Amino acid sequence: MQQRTSLWIPGLVIFFTLLNTVFAGITGTLSGRVFDKETGRGIPGVNVIIKGTQLGAATDSKGRYIITNIPAGKFDIEARMMGYTTTSHINVSILMDLRTVVDFRLSSQVLEMGEIKVSAERPMIQRDVTATTHFISQDEIGQLPVQSVKDIVDIQPGVAAGHIRGGRNSEVLYLVDGLPVSEAIEGKVGTELPMSSVIDMTVQTGGFAAEYGNAMSGVVNIITRDGGEQHHGSFETSGFRFQNHSNPFDRRKNEIDFISDFSLGGPFINSDKFRYYVSADYRAPYTRWKREDFGQKNRIFNNKDSYNINANGKLTWFASSQFKLSFQGLLSLWNWVEFDNKWKKHTQGLPRRTKDSYRFSLTAVHTLSPRTFYEVRLSQYNVLKSILGASSNEQAAVKYQDNDPQSWVIAGDYPWWLDHQEIHTIGKFDLVSQVTLNHQIKSGVEVTYYDLYKKSVQRLELFTYDPTFPQYISYNTEYRYFPYRGAAYIQDKIDYEGMIANIGIRWDFFQPRASRPALENKVYGDRSQWIIDNDETVQASMKTQFSPRLGLALPISPRNELHINYGYFFQMPLFDYLYTNSNLNTAEGFSPLGDPNLKPARTVSYEVSYKQMLSNDMLLDVTFFSKDVSNLVDNNTFLDERKGALASTGFSRFVNLEKVGVYGAEIFVKRRVGKFLSGKINYTYMVAKGTGSDRSQKFDWLTIDQRVMIDEYYLSWDQRHTFVANLDFRKAKNWGLNVLFRWNSPLPYTKFRGDATTPNNERMKPTSVLDIRFNKDFKMWNFACSYFFESLNTFNHKNILWMDAYDRIGGMLNDPGAVDEKFRIRTGVRMQF
Repeated sequence: MQQRTSLWIPGLVIFFTLLNTVFAGITGTLSGRVFDKETGRGIPGVNVIIKGTQLGAATDSKGRYIITNIPAGKFDIEARMMGYTTTSHINVSILMDLRTVVDFRLSSQVLEMGEIKVSAERPMIQRDVTATTHFISQDEIGQLPVQSVKDIVDIQPGVAAGHIRGGRNSEVLYLVDGLPVSEAIEGKVGTELPMSSVIDMTVQTGGFAAEYGNAMSGVVNIITRDGGEQHHGSFETSGFRFQNHSNPFDRRKNEIDFISDFSLGGPFINSDKFRYYVSADYRAPYTRWKREDFGQKNRIFNNKDSYNINANGKLTWFASSQFKLSFQGLLSLWNWVEFDNKWKKHTQGLPRRTKDSYRFSLTAVHTLSPRTFYEVRLSQYNVLKSILGASSNEQAAVKYQDNDPQSWVIAGDYPWWLDHQEIHTIGKFDLVSQVTLNHQIKSGVEVTYYDLYKKSVQRLELFTYDPTFPQYISYNTEYRYFPYRGAAYIQDKIDYEGMIANIGIRWDFFQPRASRPALENKVYGDRSQWIIDNDETVQASMKTQFSPRLGLALPISPRNELHINYGYFFQMPLFDYLYTNSNLNTAEGFSPLGDPNLKPARTVSYEVSYKQMLSNDMLLDVTFFSKDVSNLVDNNTFLDERKGALASTGFSRFVNLEKVGVYGAEIFVKRRVGKFLSGKINYTYMVAKGTGSDRSQKFDWLTIDQRVMIDEYYLSWDQRHTFVANLDFRKAKNWGLNVLFRWNSPLPYTKFRGDATTPNNERMKPTSVLDIRFNKDFKMWNFACSYFFESLNTFNHKNILWMDAYDRIGGMLNDPGAVDEKFRIRTGVRMQF
């Protein structure tokens, strides 16, 4: 593997210690008024302090205060003034990008009982939310029967079959502490996190603000912990036991997967100026259902050498009340063998796969005034992937049982060798100013510079009815490019008693720094020599676009609200679509060609939402949404015209072809934590139609000699009805029972009907899953401990994931991966101090 090491970090560490900055999109605002309890008048000069921080403000002549740049999380807020009783609101939730309102009523008589403490509750209607945003707290994450961030995303309203409002998986922007963790070449999420490090997260499924770019379906922002004023830590260990013989090779085996997770944080070297936090988890071995990339289900061959390690570390320096500097490192290591059912009888031919990612970021905070601060951040993100199969010259020939290419592989090497590395260097500056009590201006610029390298040698066997059509596709590509992209935005949050508006505009640019062959020229030569005349090239141009965003929240009364959102959202194609096979290897099969001149995909999105408090503890939220998506990437095929309709030579090229239309409705009912019961119930109705479900669907149809569709049809994730119910029964510091039920209407599949076959013309069966988590809290020495037991897919429902064109579950070879996970249990213990 080629190693390209960057040397800029040591020098910039020295440079940036002179700057002051923070992560954008991960802080919130606190405001309110302080009243005299007896007279009802505002009290000027009261000090409002956020305990555990150096943040605070004094009230103005009318008793109003505002504090910006507060990290997301829970805090105790104190109002203090001589002559009045000190009053505190405890466990006040500060939400990302939003304003929390806390009012105080102080008594002018100093009571002997001292400080008054009031338990704070998050409002049922967050007034300044102008788009569909779901908040998941640390407490809720710890109570759910989930094992990954993607598990949490999948149960939110508007998410059907793992897709946010009908978009492709690559259309979602995943952020960790405000910085992206998505691969640029293939679009997967390159980093996982120890669940103990997640303190808060938001899932935005529509209408996100102008500061967020290169995403069309959703934004998932994950906030990790910081070190506190006191040392704190945790340790958790658990094991999965699979009751349905998960091993596809030996059904007598019943493996156990182990997960260990630890965290530790607090003051560094007993200084109140430095704080640290570290967390890590270890998972081994894998089952075939290990969730990689925040939930992408990969079929993993269970062996003792497979493992996954994730780590997160932070070191923060509080130089003064106006200045904070932080350094963070993320690390994820994977090592596994992916199960391929066709190779079930020759698993030694399957290659080992590795994926390592690490990210270093330097951040700081400089508060210019109580209402203005700026943010600067610098990050480098590295992803290294390999498939350690034999190279093309060393591969042993693949042999099939009974010499039937559609049967089992009985000898040979899996024909894939991959070396993949990408480096993202990111710089971002943001300025936030609460210009008046009613206007918060936020603006910023960002630039990302990429170093991309990929070498892939792959040969895929094809099923075909016609022997003159190629029996395989050769994917032989090697490239290295240095593109860059950037953006500038400005937005105004206008907050008045009767209206809250988020108005913004974003400008994006992208420079691919590459050229493409002049494919307009005719090809020549026989199949073994068939090449493209590359004497002429077309230079890829810089792409730019403006994205207007508008969100309105209209409070009708203290118990109901209407919000409206409209916006344009753009996303650049994955770099693999731009650069693959730039060496123009078109001989021996249909090797795809990238096009660096592809246009960005575009989504125009509308949504209307109505919120109504059904009681003081229960909220109803009804949302209607519509999306029009264009310029999605497909793999178009160009045949040698001299060969007729069934040509055996040609090439395929990534092009902007597909369009998608999505509309639907969401009904969401939430009951906040009461004495015993809390929960969320949501229902999503969605219709997703388009001219293609993925980048290669038209090409795949051509390989089986089927008519290529140009009309719209229901997409592969067109799951019409999705119902999720999560109920939590809990006695604080004693025990808890969480019940998570999901029901989904059937997904479409393609049934073969001869020449009349159209994509996704039939539906599979509905799916349902009931997961239960029970925990019992207890004390042991100085540790707060909890034993937990999870029953997953409790009723052992057979949920079908795919069928072939002849109604066979798992195809002709009965792939066990065609059925989702069945009943399994997980038990473990967690200790905290």
